[in-house]
Amino acid sequence: MRSIIAGTVLVVLLSACSSTPERAPEQPPAEEQQQPQEPVLDPAAEAYESISLAMSVGDPEEAIAAYQEAELADPESPDTQVLLANLYVAAGQLPQAREILNQVLDADPQNADALYLLALIEGSDGDEDRERELLQQSLEVNPENAPAQAALGEIELRNRRYDAAESAFAASLEVDPENLVALIGLGNVKLRTDEPEQAAEILTTAIEEAPEYSFAYADRSRAWAMQYELESAEDDLNQAVELEPDFIWHRYDRGLIRLERSNFTGAIDDFTSVIEEDPSIFLAYVHRARALDQEGERDAAIADYETALELRPDYHPGHRPLGTLYFEDERFGAAAEQFRAAWEDGNPNDPRDPGMAMMAALSWKMADDTERADTFLEAAAADFPRPGLWYDMARFYLRPGYDGSILRGIEDEEDRLLQARMRFYLAGQYEALGQTNSARALYLEVRDSDLRGFIETRLARQRYERMMPAE
Repeated sequence: MRSIIAGTVLVVLLSACSSTPERAPEQPPAEEQQQPQEPVLDPAAEAYESISLAMSVGDPEEAIAAYQEAELADPESPDTQVLLANLYVAAGQLPQAREILNQVLDADPQNADALYLLALIEGSDGDEDRERELLQQSLEVNPENAPAQAALGEIELRNRRYDAAESAFAASLEVDPENLVALIGLGNVKLRTDEPEQAAEILTTAIEEAPEYSFAYADRSRAWAMQYELESAEDDLNQAVELEPDFIWHRYDRGLIRLERSNFTGAIDDFTSVIEEDPSIFLAYVHRARALDQEGERDAAIADYETALELRPDYHPGHRPLGTLYFEDERFGAAAEQFRAAWEDGNPNDPRDPGMAMMAALSWKMADDTERADTFLEAAAADFPRPGLWYDMARFYLRPGYDGSILRGIEDEEDRLLQARMRFYLAGQYEALGQTNSARALYLEVRDSDLRGFIETRLARQRYERMMPAE
């Protein structure tokens, strides 16, 4: 909002300054006309120059002071009053701006600039209906009001009416091809409608128009990331961070890109800086935990996941990785609670993963709490698909005995992933029963299946190495 208003102020200033003489040279006496003369600044031009200078350095309060001290030719004119309202808005003094604009519109209800600026104020107060109404009134008076078209596009974009947003931004750009709000808005429409190539092209134009605007680089980085051009995405975020180092979300986004590029140290640095500035952003802990885990910093990763779940106990996706880390750390009781939560607290609209229930039962078995494992699994297995290997494995956990049928079922399974997962749970049951050789052999098979990204293959590798005899 503030960036848009600042742009509005500068446009008004340029319009005002273009209507006043830059210099009004004094006419010296004839006998002195051969002498070079310093031109004298016209009072009106001097006033506008002072206001413009204050705005260019981001000091709207100084601009207001310059306005109040100026000897303007017609301080009560609507244009001059709208200029003052712009300055109040840029300074965050919205009640004063609204009062002035209402006075202007009482005298001239068709003042397009006043209608547009009042619309921005209403929008900043959350009254979107009134904002839309005023923008439409402004466009009825002046259909070629490019800023008003762009602001209308932003309303449509916020409400995910992408066709309407695109039409409004296009109309703005037809009048003013350099309108930054319309360029950024149209770029975001293309991002949200899965057209990243067009988004990158439009946002490149925006960057050419405003190379100091950090958010254009941040938006274009999303377009690159959608095309998996991660180096370009990180380059743009580097620029965004350099331009606006205090905006922590640029560093957050860069941390995500670095994580995706396996630059775990860089990702840790970015998420750490975000956490230091705002410790309440729970996802920063989640993503830093992922990077720490990849760096082998298990204790630190566990601490970050714990913090994230303290901040957001309803963050269901955090249970699985935290349970995995606890299991690797042989904190089996804690692991069981996380896997139980991953099974019970999932999204009711998504099919639950029986592996989470099996992991909870196995963790309790490894913690020598067979009674709790059996009680939990008896209830959970009622929701397993049957007939099928998940249900058969649950029955084998509950009543370990002859394993021939479950082994045959695993060997006959055509789904390679399901086959590997079943071998892991069978290995876990063997280990819990003290059948070390059988467990180790199955863990090795799962490890060698090289199915990456699944906790069963990860834990099989770790359990196999733990069970190897010391040299």
